[in-house]
Amino acid sequence: MVDLRDTICALSSAPGRSGIAVVRLSGPSCFGIIARVFTPHRAEREMPARRAVLGRVCDPHTGSELDEALVTCFRSPHSYTGEDVAEVSVHGSPVVVSHLLEFFCREGARLAEPGEFTLRAFLNGRMDLAQAEAVRDVVEANTLYQLQVAARQRSGELSRQLGPVRRQLADVIVSLETAVEFVEEDLAIESRTLLAGKLEGVLEELSKWIDSFRRGRIVRNGFSLAIMGRPNVGKSSLFNALLAEERSIVTEMPGTTRDLVSEFASVGGIPVRLIDTAGLRDGENKIEQIGVDRSMRVMADVDAILLVLDTSRHWCEQDEHLRTRLSSLSCVAAFNKWDLPSVWVPEQKAEYAALWPCIDVSALTGAGIESLRLAIQQHLFGDGAAERDGLLVTNLRHCRCLEAAREALTSAACTLGNGLSEEFVLVDLHRGLRKLGEITGETSVEELLGEIFARFCIGK
Repeated sequence: MVDLRDTICALSSAPGRSGIAVVRLSGPSCFGIIARVFTPHRAEREMPARRAVLGRVCDPHTGSELDEALVTCFRSPHSYTGEDVAEVSVHGSPVVVSHLLEFFCREGARLAEPGEFTLRAFLNGRMDLAQAEAVRDVVEANTLYQLQVAARQRSGELSRQLGPVRRQLADVIVSLETAVEFVEEDLAIESRTLLAGKLEGVLEELSKWIDSFRRGRIVRNGFSLAIMGRPNVGKSSLFNALLAEERSIVTEMPGTTRDLVSEFASVGGIPVRLIDTAGLRDGENKIEQIGVDRSMRVMADVDAILLVLDTSRHWCEQDEHLRTRLSSLSCVAAFNKWDLPSVWVPEQKAEYAALWPCIDVSALTGAGIESLRLAIQQHLFGDGAAERDGLLVTNLRHCRCLEAAREALTSAACTLGNGLSEEFVLVDLHRGLRKLGEITGETSVEELLGEIFARFCIGK
């Protein structure tokens, strides 16, 4: 672990050329370094808090001016890290930024490690561990919905909802501890039935949050969808329609797509990697067969498959072979070319799709595309597809802590129901409470901190 008593500095805006670049300083020597490097245009007795001051950044050894800058100071503990912090806005030239950081380091600062600003914010009580992890999710969000979910976590939504559950669990522990400590006295402790009821309520909440991780994982990480089917059924046209742009080449010639073509889009505010594949058939030449082989291999790597069928042509052996090949996989069936007369009756479509969701679409006219998007969401998320509010567990570490807590509390409830001594129940209850505390960092998590914050970008 790095020395957290150091003063640290880093570029906090995006690297490269830009209109403005923001360099951040945090630590006990922060304001002293600023005083040696920065000269305000108007004389200031001391740098004011939370007010931008215009001036010049100069080399403290030679006095030569580097750039004009705006400096904003935040005094401890009212800052992002809880320490003295200064944010220096300069012109977004990599040369200016590198020299400014060099000045700061010569004056006693050091370059920050990844996530070190947010680590200090956590250690100084400015946010809990779940909020700190959500900062990274906010920075890495690719869609508005991802940003909204991460922002709720960053504002402490998970911590707030965990609070009542932890207090209820603590009440059960206190009741049982009282029974153990004062067994010789006639104390009015709650009955085992009442305590078991409280535990059951806690377990229901934990199960609900654990179940939300299936959706939360996809919201946070996005998902991949391979578009598959036999040649010339309109896979590339449907790929382009879902992207709302001409990305794949479309011709009437079968086998046009020879290699995997992938692009990112948004479905319901969730990033999706769409993969256009070669038509599945016995290749007529070596190059086409390589493309078919790659299409078959990609099936194992994607979250779901969009199977495209041409309803203007009769059900054939190739269609049947595809259904058999994909029967055990997560699929959505798209009956394409809805704009043409269909030779598939509704009963045939239902029989072919079986338990898969199926939608009639026309990649040419765009008919049914929005319904297809909703079907994909419903298929991936189940009944939770339309839910936008409430707690959504998006972090694997949080889910594992919740699962461990549920396992411990289930064991405690079983022990309590079997009439065993309170000491045995308390062992599992304390284990469950510790696991819940690990989510927000309220119990010992030193071994986790390096792993968590090392994944942050520099300057956060």
